[in-house]
Amino acid sequence: DCCADLEERVAELEATTVRKGNRKVSLAISGFVSHNVMFWNDGTQSDMYIGDGGNYGSRFRFTGSAKVSPNVTAGFLYEWQSNANAINGMNQLNGGDDLGSTIPGGATANQATGSIVLRDSTAWVRHNQLGMVKVGHGSTATDNLTLIDLGAMGGASTSDSSLYNGGFILRGNNGLLGSATTLNWAQATRGHESWDTARRNHVLYETPSLAGFTVQGAVAEDNYWDVALRYAGEFGGFRLAGGIGYQVDSKFNSPAQLVNQAGALCGQPLVAASATALQINAGAGRCDVTVTDLKGSASILHVQTGLFVTGAAGKREIEGSLMTPAVVTPENYTGPDLKFWYIAGGISQNFFGIGKTVLFGEYSNSKGGLEQAAFLGTATGYNTNINGVRTTSEVTHWGLGVTQYVDAAAMEFFAAYKNFSLDATGFLPANVTLNSAASGVSDIQTFTVGTKINF
Repeated sequence: DCCADLEERVAELEATTVRKGNRKVSLAISGFVSHNVMFWNDGTQSDMYIGDGGNYGSRFRFTGSAKVSPNVTAGFLYEWQSNANAINGMNQLNGGDDLGSTIPGGATANQATGSIVLRDSTAWVRHNQLGMVKVGHGSTATDNLTLIDLGAMGGASTSDSSLYNGGFILRGNNGLLGSATTLNWAQATRGHESWDTARRNHVLYETPSLAGFTVQGAVAEDNYWDVALRYAGEFGGFRLAGGIGYQVDSKFNSPAQLVNQAGALCGQPLVAASATALQINAGAGRCDVTVTDLKGSASILHVQTGLFVTGAAGKREIEGSLMTPAVVTPENYTGPDLKFWYIAGGISQNFFGIGKTVLFGEYSNSKGGLEQAAFLGTATGYNTNINGVRTTSEVTHWGLGVTQYVDAAAMEFFAAYKNFSLDATGFLPANVTLNSAASGVSDIQTFTVGTKINF
C-alpha cells in the first residue's frame, strides 16, 4: 500500500517524459530567446519597431555525441532559428508586424522572416590526434571569422553593422526614398552578402589544436571552398583571439538565354539568325564570375582591468563578365574591390556583482558595396560598373553601447546607439537625387534596447 501511489506516479512520469532514442548517444537541448526594441530616424521618418535579431535571432538546438573509442568521438548538431520579424529586414515601409513570410532586402536566405529556419544540420567525427571531419548543412571554415570578440559586447554590437539597419531603403536629404527596395543600407555596407560567411552544404576538415592554433578547410556546393587559421591563447595577463581566412565562391555563373539561341552559355560564339537573335531574354547573364574574400578579426583583453580592443577587416574581389540586352559581348567588371574595416574598444568588468558590464564605442568604414551589389544583380537603380565606368560608395558608422550580464539567470540586457552615413555616386536616373552631387543620402540613426536569455 505504501508504494502503490508512488509506482503510479512514476508510470505517469515515464509516459509523459521526452526520452532519447537510445542510451549510447548523449543529447542536450539548448538555445536562447532574444528580442529587441529599435527606435530609428532616417532624417524624414522615425518610428519604433519590435523584433528579433540584429546580432542574433532566437534559436534552439539539439546536440549529441558518443564515444567510439578513447580517441574517437562522433556527434551531430541540429539548430533552428526563429526570425519572425528580424530588425535587419525591416524598413520604412514595413515594421516587424508587416513582414509576413517574405525575405526583405536586408535579410539573407539564412535569415528568412516569418518562419523557423534550419541553420545547421551536421554530423561529425573527431580523432584526438588526427582532427575532425564534418558533413552537412552549416558553417564552413570562414563562418564567424569576422565576429571574434573577447569584450563580450553581445547583442549590442557586431562588425556586421547592417544587421541593425540593413533593410532600410536609402533616403535622400530631400526626403525621397530610393526607387528600389534593393537600394538599402545592407547593399551599401556589405554588397551582395554579409562578411559573415553564409551556411552551406559542405564537407569540412579541422586540425587538432597546436599551441592555440587550428586550421580549417571546407568545400561546398556551387564551386565554393574556404580555409581559415584561428588562434586563441592567454599570456602575461592578456587573452588573445583571432583568425584570418580566404574563400572562393563562383556560384554566380549563369547561362545567357537568347531569343533564337536558347541555352547559349556565357562565352559561346553567337550566330545571329536575325537582328533579334542577339537580344537576351531575361535581364543579365553573369559569365564565369568568381567572388573571393580575404577577411578576419582579432581581439585582445586585459584580464585584470577588463580593457579590450576588437577589430575586423575584409577585402572582396570580383572577376567576371556581364551580358545585358544592350551589350551582346561580355563586359568585365570595372568597379572597385569591396573593402571594410571595423574597430571597437571599451571595458568589460563585473562592477555590480551580478555579471559583467560592458561599455564600448565602435567605428567602421566600408567602400564599394553598391558597385558590387549592382553588378551581381542584387541591387537595382545603381550603375553596374562595366565599360570602364567606376563609381563610388562609402559607408561610415559609429556607435556607443552597453551590455549587462546577469549570471544568475544566464541573461543579458543591452542598449546601443548607431549612426550610419553614405556618400556615393553612380545612382541611375530614377535615383539621381541620392548622388553626392545632388541631395545626397540622409544619415540614419538607430537606438536599440534588447535582451537575450539562454537555456
